[in-house]
Amino acid sequence: MTAKPKRRVVRRAATRARKSRALAVAAPREAEPGARVRILVAALQVFAEHGFDGARTREIAERADANLGLIKYYFGSKAKLWEAAISLAFLDLQNELGDAIAPPAGEGADERVRLERFLRRFVNFVARRPEFMRMMNDEGKRDGPRMRWLADHYVRPMNEAVRAMLERAAAQGITPAISPAILHYIALGAAGLVFSQAPECKYVTGVDPTSDAFAAAHADALVRLLLPVSPATA
Repeated sequence: MTAKPKRRVVRRAATRARKSRALAVAAPREAEPGARVRILVAALQVFAEHGFDGARTREIAERADANLGLIKYYFGSKAKLWEAAISLAFLDLQNELGDAIAPPAGEGADERVRLERFLRRFVNFVARRPEFMRMMNDEGKRDGPRMRWLADHYVRPMNEAVRAMLERAAAQGITPAISPAILHYIALGAAGLVFSQAPECKYVTGVDPTSDAFAAAHADALVRLLLPVSPATA
């Protein structure tokens, strides 16, 4: 074998060795406890703060205290990470709402009790998770593939359930006789805007809307405004 082929063999071997070392450094720790959920929680926060295009996976990994390689390992891409973070947030919301959004058990079901329970639980959720409302507001303001994915998978099914509840309530004279679509967005804005804009609220009014006391008072006010009848026990 001449000197030139030998040098090529040596270079190829050195290249393979460097690649092997690089892969070993970047390899994710599969069994790292809780890393996937930490990444999803951090991802929702970063997407809410910077938008999809401005969010960086490195910042998400740092905030989650996780190996950057785990994001690719678990999710494959930034878009799939966004979808998984949204899915986790809606799963948490559905767990929070529980039976408040389920169809009534019978004709004698008290719609007002169910509506009040729904409003209070929704306020409680967005007070604890303001990043949810920020992300929803950001994605909902433009017509694009992420908005449509979000609407098709989560917003539309939940909207249909809430619409049915509002229609039953209107038929019983519990809510004002206005379009359920209008009432839905009035309630959505009234419930979540202050938490979405918590920094502004705190700066302008000196009130911290993230406190438990504020969230409880906010829910009380929302119930009085939207369900102006004697309060029912939630």
